[in-house]
Amino acid sequence: MDNKLNFINDPLETPENVTHKTFFSELIKQEIGYNIYLPYDYTECSKNYAVLYHLHGWKGNESSDIWNLEKIYRNKDFITVFVNGTPGYLDGEVPMESIIITELIPFIDKNYRTNATRENRLISGFSMGGAGAFYYAVKYYQLFGSVIAYAGTYHHFFHKGSRTVGEPIEKANDLFEIELKFIKEEGIFNLIMQNNENIRNYLNIKIIVGKNDVLLCDNEILHLFLNSLNIPHEYRIIEEIGHELGKIIERINE
Repeated sequence: MDNKLNFINDPLETPENVTHKTFFSELIKQEIGYNIYLPYDYTECSKNYAVLYHLHGWKGNESSDIWNLEKIYRNKDFITVFVNGTPGYLDGEVPMESIIITELIPFIDKNYRTNATRENRLISGFSMGGAGAFYYAVKYYQLFGSVIAYAGTYHHFFHKGSRTVGEPIEKANDLFEIELKFIKEEGIFNLIMQNNENIRNYLNIKIIVGKNDVLLCDNEILHLFLNSLNIPHEYRIIEEIGHELGKIIERINE
């Protein structure tokens, strides 16, 4: 996806129990598409379910990752919502941050049997969606209990350029020191600093990236920063994997 959002993107084929639907955004007066996975027993019982919101990467949409994540959600006892809208630009020309936080999440809680507590609301994302998922989880710590960031593009938050992209992991420490000068600017480091007491021991954080990913150094810098603040998190580098969500999911489910 470029700067223009394609609001509705029906998948050619959906996995079992995944349905494409739309909701109406009052902010932009437009129907917006989403895909939703309902657990196999959803229609057979009356219980409420935890919800995972998944954010796609750059040039993707709500239908991009429904197959890639099938091994994650198909045996889990939670609802999975595939969101439409690249979160990297936050509230730009299309106010995706406000749409997701103030419209989509309340819509899902109202129309599905969700367990609408922080502990039972999860968020994940891939690439720019991974960065967005981490950003939302830290900024809106009262909403999310867990975040899984797959190969996030954190250089958009570190500084004005992209000097960490493609750099070897061995340079991460030096680049980390350089990026710290941007800590007082609006971005992920700043948010972590502001909210570290609210996320420490309350937000379950997982950061997963391939060893051959061009964004490996980005993820290493975020890992170093979390360590510097003693914020618990799981950090996993997967050998022989590049910037490929499907292969990451296959490997962690072996």
